[in-house]
Amino acid sequence: MKYDFDQLIDRDTTHSTKWLKFSDPDVLPMWIADMDFLCPPEVTNPMIERVNQGIFGYTDTPVSLTKLFFEHVHKTIGWKIEEDWIVWVPGGVVGLNISCKTVLAPGDIALVPSPIYPPFTEAPENMERGFVKTFLKDINGRLEFDVKEIKELLSDDTKMLYLCNPQNPGGTVFTNRELEDLSALCQENDIIVCSDEIHADLILDDNLKHTPYASLNSYAQENSITIMGPCKTFNLAGFPIAAAIIPNEELREDFERNSKGIVAHIDTMAFVAAEAAYRSANEWKSELIEYLKTNKTLLSNRINDIEGLSLCGPEAGFLAWIDCRQSNLDSPVKFFVEEAKVGVHGGEFFGNEQYVRLNFGCPRSILEEAISRIEKAFSQRK
Repeated sequence: MKYDFDQLIDRDTTHSTKWLKFSDPDVLPMWIADMDFLCPPEVTNPMIERVNQGIFGYTDTPVSLTKLFFEHVHKTIGWKIEEDWIVWVPGGVVGLNISCKTVLAPGDIALVPSPIYPPFTEAPENMERGFVKTFLKDINGRLEFDVKEIKELLSDDTKMLYLCNPQNPGGTVFTNRELEDLSALCQENDIIVCSDEIHADLILDDNLKHTPYASLNSYAQENSITIMGPCKTFNLAGFPIAAAIIPNEELREDFERNSKGIVAHIDTMAFVAAEAAYRSANEWKSELIEYLKTNKTLLSNRINDIEGLSLCGPEAGFLAWIDCRQSNLDSPVKFFVEEAKVGVHGGEFFGNEQYVRLNFGCPRSILEEAISRIEKAFSQRK
């Protein structure tokens, strides 16, 4: 490999949210979606050059960035979008909230498939709108839609459906058929979809391909807001930037209007980093995916050998949704953190306390240490 993903980086002095989480210094932090890999030099070198310029005034969105992103989506995913559809926002969570404000009037509700990343349920609350959860089914470790339940939950007040594809925390890459079934329901009930596709560049299964929801058909295209971006792919979480892709001109104008006076300017350095990533860091991304595939296989094989635990995915991303339902643990997250000293994310944060989410986007030596700790803790259970 050209890039060294095995390199250990000391993050203790960087005010890292990930590494400051646990008061016990012996706990290995493996919770939040923040990889422990150096950003590629193809990204950091342009950032250094920009810093050396020395002035950090207000910055317009680079036309070159929009063009690069447009080309990236077409080349890597095969989705033919238009540059005019793209609205840049300071992070995917911002996009979720503005989408909620744009689509839902007071009294309207959003349908949210659960378990899911909490900002999906927080956005309606932030905007004083309602939401109802539909629970995804765990089919042999893969989270899938319960279409029957979705139909039963839909009402005249349901105006938006939140979609996360690839799914977080489960890592499911939804198939065309699954998305088409969802689209048919949305068309029948006049529902707009806000689709978070922030992990779309990190497909780990060679037999799978990401399908943007908006690419399915003309209805899906004209009644959707798709959120993509470089932050997860290129480990730029500290520079929030995302693209809201909104083909419907009226919907796009409403989205932009609802952003005014609320949404902050995108960080100058975020523009530099994003543009450099899409221009020059594709080789790094390819090597990252291969490294993550090996990490995933290692983790899956050994977790599945532990009585009471099981892991099937993820099909995309670097987050493992570990099933602890057969472990007979009152609190899986407490056991992982206090007994194994592995700082996972508790499943209750996403909507199911019988799971934990583990970030395997780290050097292999850290992952092996974490797995060994989990194995030892489970072998010594009383």
